[in-house]
Amino acid sequence: MSIVTRHRDRLALLALLAFTFGVRAWNVDQPIVENYVGRQIPTAMVARNIERGSGFLRPQLETGPFPNLFLVEPPIYASLVAEVTRVTGWPIGVSGRLVSALATTLGAWGLYGLTRRREGVGVALLAVGAFAMMPVMIRYGRAVQPDALMLGTQLAALRCWDAFAHEDQGRRGWILGGWLLLATSLAVKVTSAFVFMPLIAILGPKSRRAIGLAILALAPAILWYVHASVLLAEGKGSRASLDNRRIWLDALVPTVLFDPETYRPAARYLLIRSFTPIGLVLAMVGVFKVRPIDRLWWIWGASALLALVLLAGKWHHEYYWMVLAPVLSVGIARSLLALARAQGGRRWAAVFGAVFVGMAAIGSSSTWRTPAEWQALDEAAEEIRRVVPADRWLVAPEALLYASDRRGCRLETTPRSAQRAAGEWGGRLGMPDDPLALVEFYRSRGAAFLADLVPEDADGSEPRLALLRRLAREQYHVLIDRPDVFVVELVPKPGLDGASDGH
Repeated sequence: MSIVTRHRDRLALLALLAFTFGVRAWNVDQPIVENYVGRQIPTAMVARNIERGSGFLRPQLETGPFPNLFLVEPPIYASLVAEVTRVTGWPIGVSGRLVSALATTLGAWGLYGLTRRREGVGVALLAVGAFAMMPVMIRYGRAVQPDALMLGTQLAALRCWDAFAHEDQGRRGWILGGWLLLATSLAVKVTSAFVFMPLIAILGPKSRRAIGLAILALAPAILWYVHASVLLAEGKGSRASLDNRRIWLDALVPTVLFDPETYRPAARYLLIRSFTPIGLVLAMVGVFKVRPIDRLWWIWGASALLALVLLAGKWHHEYYWMVLAPVLSVGIARSLLALARAQGGRRWAAVFGAVFVGMAAIGSSSTWRTPAEWQALDEAAEEIRRVVPADRWLVAPEALLYASDRRGCRLETTPRSAQRAAGEWGGRLGMPDDPLALVEFYRSRGAAFLADLVPEDADGSEPRLALLRRLAREQYHVLIDRPDVFVVELVPKPGLDGASDGH
């Protein structure tokens, strides 16, 4: 390969990496309420508390019961976000999006190296382009949650181990970087442990010392879960932490595979939303119909699918499907390049590539828009800060609690979720169908205010939530009642003693 060609390829890679980062960094100050809010907001709460000095070993949420320690995973991602905020002064949401964007870019670098060695530069560049455009990688590659960091460090780790196994120069540096990145990936989300299968394929079964060293990368994750178990056993964690552990154990029970409802979100994500229909077709053609594919991709795909089967109870969360993105990206690249090299196929390759990019852009476009129900979030948060003292507990949706920088209780609006929320406090609602039952339950525990956003179509779209607001206006002292937000102080009006809390 000539110097000119190498220079051109490097420029192309740099351009793709810059594009990968830039797409995700656009509108970086957008409120973190798109996609799966229930994952972004707790992560941001933990990051903000770490930035304020809570400490790595006691990651805390701002929702009760207190202290509510988020012990599901080590707060590595949250700590990185907190450090970026300390250094730059940027808000946690901005820092979190940038950390995820950088992690995705790191993953694209790793994918390029792995693919170039096995498929050549052309496939490697196309694979990075496909990886950058996949809707699931755009949605969660800019979200304030740790999944992009897990996948990005995993891909970069494998590239380092691959260089260690096949290159003569800099082997110590490659193995050190590979071990640190692998340990980070496993600690960020231990569900990434399937990575050991493609790692063994890279190193070869005879590389026992290297494989043993790689297995030691599990140590930080294991130490964290021992620490978390000790805290829970000592009663220093909350019931919410215990509830999260139970949910995770339930997710591993194979009986969910026999529930037809398990497959509905899986089909939606796999066939349509995550990779686009044409992307999935191109990937299948590239894997199965083009010349024989390297066994690394077979092993990687099979181990990732096995991990997904074991986590079938989590299929309703789209970000779990990100683990398939690297292999599918290589499949798409192989398919497009094979078509381009066929006689008269260059035009068709351009057409299929353009259709994939177009479908991916359309499929991921909503991630840059704040959903309608959260449009007034910043204004509502400002009003809450004005009337609710910082030392008083607020009942509100989790995102509104975070945005207004207030501690309090998570408002739930369905009977099932309200009952679960009360259970986290060690109680039970006698009448969970009563919209005010959970609010009164919280009031009996010390909550002093209730707040919520009021989108214009609330009365028509969410009748239970509209009823809750109407009853709250009748029952308590109203502080703010505007078309976009309302706040009440949980002090019953004269002659009323509060709704039943359902003890």
